[in-house]
Amino acid sequence: MIQDKKIASFIFGQEIDEETFQHVEAFDQFINIKYKKLIVETVPTYHMVTVFFNKEIAQDQSLLTDIIYKWKKFEIQLQSSKSRRVTIPVCYDALFALDLERVAEELNLTTEQVIKKHSEPTYKVYLIGFLPGFPYLGGLNKELFVPRLDKPRKSVEKGSVGIGGRQTGIYPVTSPGGWNIIGKTPIDLFDVNRNPAFLLQPGDQITFKSISIDDFYNVKENVEKNPQYILNLIDTKI
Repeated sequence: MIQDKKIASFIFGQEIDEETFQHVEAFDQFINIKYKKLIVETVPTYHMVTVFFNKEIAQDQSLLTDIIYKWKKFEIQLQSSKSRRVTIPVCYDALFALDLERVAEELNLTTEQVIKKHSEPTYKVYLIGFLPGFPYLGGLNKELFVPRLDKPRKSVEKGSVGIGGRQTGIYPVTSPGGWNIIGKTPIDLFDVNRNPAFLLQPGDQITFKSISIDDFYNVKENVEKNPQYILNLIDTKI
């Protein structure tokens, strides 16, 4: 546990795995139920929950001791909470896949094998961070583990799908970045003009669907005409 005057972080592990995340989900639900009046918000990540306490509450060791004591007595159901299923269309065409050929060569695979191994799993959103709406996904095939770029790019286009170390993720906005870019999605993960603005949330189950470059521009056109179109991806497949 890490704490300061009005913030405490409860840590449940260091690795991205299902059991750790289930503890995170359970603790986040527990503290929001048991201590609702004492906190402003909680921020769960893949391995810990950060708790922001009310300014009026004089956070002291007795409060933290009480939280830990009651948490240990709380019956933990180590089962994933009901999660949404979201299908993300991805175009792996060379126009967008800036690093796909190099990654395939480094991993001694064909580009087709990389695409297949990347789009086959069901991923879990362990946290949203780094950028507004950026999902850190667990479940990447071990055969696709590849180091991040030695020299990050100054600009990576929004929608770019990348691999970095043991994870895969999607850039929600254009920004600098050091992940290996292997494709691009035509949908916006973050849009202030959409309700909700964030497409994904921790706990979501994600699948990638490989699409052609023509399909990419068709979906992109639909999204531009109607931002709410993206919500059709939740609990459905396109």
